[in-house]
Amino acid sequence: MEVFSKYFRRLLTGNAPQIFPGVNKSVENAGNYPLLVQEMQKVSSDIEQAQKIAETVDTSEGDIFRDFDLSTFLDHFRLDPIVKVALALAFKMTNKSDLRAKGKSPLLVCYGSAYMLISCPIS
Repeated sequence: MEVFSKYFRRLLTGNAPQIFPGVNKSVENAGNYPLLVQEMQKVSSDIEQAQKIAETVDTSEGDIFRDFDLSTFLDHFRLDPIVKVALALAFKMTNKSDLRAKGKSPLLVCYGSAYMLISCPIS
């Protein structure tokens, strides 16, 4: 897991200006952007990939990870709704409370009423 974390963190940090508007930094290696896209697309075929990504972002190392913009991150890759939900659920299980809260937003956008029924069942 640690190898993936370091690898993904470098990919994300190096390509942050392409993903997050307003990051005042140059792209470190534009040639590795397709690798980042490929790692994001793996979520559709590897259920554990979403958890690995969430655990990697669940850190305070680096500026982009301190106040991570999950909505922009998910929207940037134009993922299908199922992949977005898998990632959002993985982020809801992180240690940082702000990431857990941000994981709820994509769920509400994609499946608002269904999410409310699941999270607040009628007894």
